[in-house]
Amino acid sequence: MKAPRQKPKAGLGLYALPTPVNTAVRSKRILMGTPTLGQIRMEWHNALAGMIVPCNWSMASITPLGFLVADGQNLCVYEAIKQGFEWLFLLEDDVIPPPDFALRLADYLNSGDTPIVSGLYHLRGSNPREPLMYRGRGNGAFTGWKPGEKVWCDGVPTGALLVHLSIFKELAKIRPEYAIVSGGQTVKMPQYFETPRESFIDAQSGAYMKLVGTSDLYFCDMVMNHQILQKAGWGKIGRRKYPFLVDTRIACGHIDRETGAVW
Repeated sequence: MKAPRQKPKAGLGLYALPTPVNTAVRSKRILMGTPTLGQIRMEWHNALAGMIVPCNWSMASITPLGFLVADGQNLCVYEAIKQGFEWLFLLEDDVIPPPDFALRLADYLNSGDTPIVSGLYHLRGSNPREPLMYRGRGNGAFTGWKPGEKVWCDGVPTGALLVHLSIFKELAKIRPEYAIVSGGQTVKMPQYFETPRESFIDAQSGAYMKLVGTSDLYFCDMVMNHQILQKAGWGKIGRRKYPFLVDTRIACGHIDRETGAVW
């Protein structure tokens, strides 16, 4: 006579049911933003497609199309805050990230101790290659580092830049609001990034002069001059003379869209 078949305990064996998963819940740790005019190099696309993805990794993306760089960056920040992300990674469409760049970003997301981190890339057309990292203004690029090092600077580019959203939330308290038309709708937001322009009449020659800067160094100066890091809770780093980190392990290429040459 066969022994009666015993029913497995709940949650085990034949009668086990899968744990319900709420598909509406998604990690909102990091948003990658890429302002673009819509024309990219295949090398850039292949770099993103070939990146090494960490286990259990989630990264949303947004690509504002047809905007000037600063306006596109502002839309990225606006959406990151609106959707409740913790970090924003700005990647420009002419900056080619290395295969392990997501792994490097994950290090900073997991440690949570450095609010602004830039990858390393070089000025297009420079020979020898000029790194886009600065200590001071008007004295050229900072070159006193070795590959693989983490370098503290007071000026970094926005082509491969990781920023904690607390920085932008604090900036929103002091920045003017302006409007952008996106998708047929007018969107109002703080002007986190701005391309500085200044025009004046030269006192000696009487000539009309116009100066145009870049949004990246203007952003760095705003953060330092208004003590945004300290106000956002990053006091120890904010008190540094050079508060922005360049991780030279995140070695990116800077590609010429016309020729495909990479620096």
